[in-house]
Amino acid sequence: MRSTPRSNHVGPTRSYLVGRTSQARQGVMLLDVKDLKVQFEHDGETVKAVNGIDFAINKNEVLGLVGQSGSGKTVTALSVMNLLPRRDCVVCGEIVKNSGIAMIFQEPFTCLNPVLRVGEQIDEAVLVRRSGSGQSGNSVSTRSVRAETFALLEKVKLNAPQRIYDSYPHLLSGGQRQRAMIAMALALSPGLLIADEPTTALDVTTQAAILDLILSLKKELGMSVLFITHDFGIINKIADRVLVMKDGKIVERGLKGAVLSSPTADYTKKLLEAVPKLGSTGTGLGQTLYHPDERPVPVVTVRNLSKTFVLEKGVFKRKAGCIEAVRDVNFEIKEGRTLGIVGESGSGKTTLAKLLAGLLKADSGSVGICAREAQIVFQDPYSSLDPRMRMRDIILEGPAIRGTGKSEREKILQKVLFKVYLNLKDSMKYPHQFSGGQRQRISLARALAVKPRILILDEPVSSLDVIIQSEILNLLKDLQKELALTYVFISHDLAVVERMADDVAVMYKGEIVEFGSRSEIYRSPKHPYTKRLLAGAL
Repeated sequence: MRSTPRSNHVGPTRSYLVGRTSQARQGVMLLDVKDLKVQFEHDGETVKAVNGIDFAINKNEVLGLVGQSGSGKTVTALSVMNLLPRRDCVVCGEIVKNSGIAMIFQEPFTCLNPVLRVGEQIDEAVLVRRSGSGQSGNSVSTRSVRAETFALLEKVKLNAPQRIYDSYPHLLSGGQRQRAMIAMALALSPGLLIADEPTTALDVTTQAAILDLILSLKKELGMSVLFITHDFGIINKIADRVLVMKDGKIVERGLKGAVLSSPTADYTKKLLEAVPKLGSTGTGLGQTLYHPDERPVPVVTVRNLSKTFVLEKGVFKRKAGCIEAVRDVNFEIKEGRTLGIVGESGSGKTTLAKLLAGLLKADSGSVGICAREAQIVFQDPYSSLDPRMRMRDIILEGPAIRGTGKSEREKILQKVLFKVYLNLKDSMKYPHQFSGGQRQRISLARALAVKPRILILDEPVSSLDVIIQSEILNLLKDLQKELALTYVFISHDLAVVERMADDVAVMYKGEIVEFGSRSEIYRSPKHPYTKRLLAGAL
């Protein structure tokens, strides 16, 4: 079966890709995958993305599928959903489905139509299910469809369902968009939900809320879940059984407790060791300590910084309200130190980063930082790198704008590539030809090419798997020590911030509600919000 469905739902069916058949136990086994192989043909090369895997999912269980980026996790899910491209893709094996299946993806913003209201998109999923059950379009009333959509919004615990229904995707937070995607999936009444990295880009409290929601829906609806992630912490919270994938193969499988406590595969052990853990950094005041008389002067000084965004509505862009994204923020950063900024999505972290980098203009207050001395590295290196530019041109764009001569630019290119462990021979490649970790190294090289004193790092590792994440964090520490860099490190991952930061600022609704050394914040938090963040990360 090689047809691609028109929706993200596959009804009760037996899908034979190639070869032998087997009878799944109706009502017990919802999905049975045998000897699945997927390979892609690209520029005369064959890439074996999935190389002969077997697994099954039973009723009322959560199966965790874990592994690094490129291990074959998402390709496996897309194979089950028949969503792989028809061209340059060969699929072999057998997939038996005894249940309707729906899928939610890592980044709901890219999956939701930006020009349609959220409620209308859920309406469409309701109509797809009803038409599949034999109800004609004429027999389905708009009122009944909308009533079901509102019930779904309430089921996924979205407050103010009328506002959510009428909102466009960009007006919702990351957690709200993910809940809307879950509602859309539930509209199809699936027996099996495939969740592909659904919490990777979310802060700890929102992540915990989404996981709790999925588990409560599983219990309420008798639904099974295939949960794909690179995070063993999430696996520990949600899974019953675990499959570990590497290079297209399953290298370990078993009950969650057995895999986490007594892994047998070296690769599983490596993944577990790479997971950042709260409390593993130690209790010192930071990584760069000075004698009181030798402390350097601040290189970043922020005073009473505020930024408000006006919400507009309708064709005539009438003012519909305001959001105080950053409110009266004050702090200093000393040379060579790292300030970690933590908080939930919508707390103002990224707006603050853009104000520091000069990408936004403040409404009031001041930023004492030389724009030529600061560079910013963003969360998603793929969207922040021009897909039409070669790697060398991306890295050297800054020096070229500053008037650096051609021969000097070549020296800069060799130097920064060496520092971030990239190969000069790859400098003519485009961003899509690199892995996620390599693209983040390119972003770092681009920032370093103009010789900054300060790096503003906005969620620089949140989209990377734990092993590549660890490599990038080690690289950042080495670069800081070698080049005497000062970091503003923004993240929703408290364990990562603990590993990197000397001092920590906690943001909540645009304000810094707590500021102190790493030890003070993590060992003796004072503000209730800080305590809630730390509790959610444990």
